[in-house]
Amino acid sequence: MSTANTLKRMISVFLMTVCLLTAATIRAEGVSETTAADGGTKPEDFRTVGNIVTFGHYEQDNDMANGPEAIEWIVLDVQGDKALLLSRYGLDSKRYNERYQAITWENCTLRKWLNEEFLNTAFDGKEQAAILLTEVENSPEQGNSEWAHVESGNNTQDRVFLLSCAEANRYLDVTPKSTDNVQARVVPTAYAIARGAWTHYKHVAADGSFAGRWWLRSPGRYEYRAAHVIGDGSLKNTHVSADKDHYGAGCVRPAIWLDLKADNF
Repeated sequence: MSTANTLKRMISVFLMTVCLLTAATIRAEGVSETTAADGGTKPEDFRTVGNIVTFGHYEQDNDMANGPEAIEWIVLDVQGDKALLLSRYGLDSKRYNERYQAITWENCTLRKWLNEEFLNTAFDGKEQAAILLTEVENSPEQGNSEWAHVESGNNTQDRVFLLSCAEANRYLDVTPKSTDNVQARVVPTAYAIARGAWTHYKHVAADGSFAGRWWLRSPGRYEYRAAHVIGDGSLKNTHVSADKDHYGAGCVRPAIWLDLKADNF
């Protein structure tokens, strides 16, 4: 009788051990899958200029059934415990301003959309807490010197913004003559293309995909124009209300400053 009880206890211990090991394996696999889904980005990756990191989610493959995809960003700058990120792809297609009028970044509808709808769609509460409220400079020095006569508006306080002409030049060598500037070319996502983003068959990005044009926040040659980077990677300007029926729509490449001391990192 004693031997039988001992055998039962040994079998029970064995089965319990198998269950615990199975549960541990499932938990471990779950963590691995979550990390892979987020692109495998590590906190230290945000501290190296040129790295591709993931942060937030937004619809990109135009398949609403599988939910939004992780947003990929290029680390443009690191200053102490903060990093400047620019979206790797053109995430959406929007007008700089919904109305055709003289407008600056301060009052355009694209700025409002980025800091309200996009911010709340792409980032959860914890992620939003890590995005710094930034003093965005809009002085004439941030624009193209040939267009310095155009009103550029006041500085703004933004969590999400677009690069200026000066910043596009500093980080991506964008100039009016940089017509072979592959690093400044952007590929619109399938979602952005479905919403009217323009691409050009003659201009391809580093991965061989057709490149589009993307908005900058600086004014263009006239008060009703805004600066943008076209498919070849050079600086141009177009009507603020340009869309898919007006010289092709511009992509939105959001920029954010992240607090690398936040809990996320």
